[in-house]
Amino acid sequence: MGTKKDWSALLDAAVAAKATDLHLLPERQPHLRTPAGRLEPLGESALSGEEIEKIARHLFGKERLERQPERGVLTLGFRHGEGCMARVSAASTRGQRSLSVRLRYDRLPTLETLNVPAVVTERLLTASHGLIVVAGPHGSGKTTTLYALLDWLNRERTLHICTIEDPIHYELSPGKSLVQQREVGIDAPDVASGIAAAIEQDLDVLLVGEVRELEALSAALHAAQTGHLVLMQLHAESGRDALVRLVEAAPESMHPLIRRALGESLLGVTSQRLIPKVGGGRVSALEVLVADDALKQAVQAGGDLSGLGDSSSVTLRESVDALHAAGQIDDAWAEQARGWGC
Repeated sequence: MGTKKDWSALLDAAVAAKATDLHLLPERQPHLRTPAGRLEPLGESALSGEEIEKIARHLFGKERLERQPERGVLTLGFRHGEGCMARVSAASTRGQRSLSVRLRYDRLPTLETLNVPAVVTERLLTASHGLIVVAGPHGSGKTTTLYALLDWLNRERTLHICTIEDPIHYELSPGKSLVQQREVGIDAPDVASGIAAAIEQDLDVLLVGEVRELEALSAALHAAQTGHLVLMQLHAESGRDALVRLVEAAPESMHPLIRRALGESLLGVTSQRLIPKVGGGRVSALEVLVADDALKQAVQAGGDLSGLGDSSSVTLRESVDALHAAGQIDDAWAEQARGWGC
């Protein structure tokens, strides 16, 4: 196997199919995740464990790859061709290497295309400081929404924007704003250090790709409290679940401090799901929880968040109903989506 050439050919085929993911497992055919969300084989030939190992060594290098078993997973981001960013993750299955590739295409969809309610631009993205959380289950499109929000800020406002990413998912084009995109492991040793450096450089807007450590969460909340607009991604089933998860990410002894910081800085939370679209592809249904005084007080007190939020908030059910009324999703999917805690 000509490793570099064949690996490039696999990526080319995935990009040509507009796939969102490419999966390489030993003794299986490569598989694509199609734009409609289906897994489909790519070609007829299976890849051996040795072939996948060669690809992994080509990408990560032998020395770095040896650290994968103790870490569980290694990730690497890079540009493929003119219009695609790839994020490769290396893991193991039954003692052999497996690779999964998430593909992001340079042309970010607009907020209108993503069905992001107008309240997000009217109430959240126009704020001078505070915290906006972009939440959703795995594979729900929240990363695309997160970067589309940032791209709107880049195009519509004159700001100094800094991202702390692990790895970089999209490269933002020049707009009205100044944008610095920093990758953990290259431009900063960790997320918390990257945030601290950004704050020292006349920062207006901070994007944190994902918060995995308490130090990073504390640094992001501190930035939101000290005059910066912070956008953060989080895996969660709903907006209210995201707020609970942020608190529970800290040791119990620190919950009061996290609740206070969150209550003081919160602007709002978006949460979304992807639904098969009539005619092909998928469309996003978005919940938007806009923070009001009652919600902030409940967050700080650790109380029940059910039913709270500004009157301009949009429920997931309302978003699903709007998609159904517009003919974008069919009756069966609309009925199923209404049961997703809407």
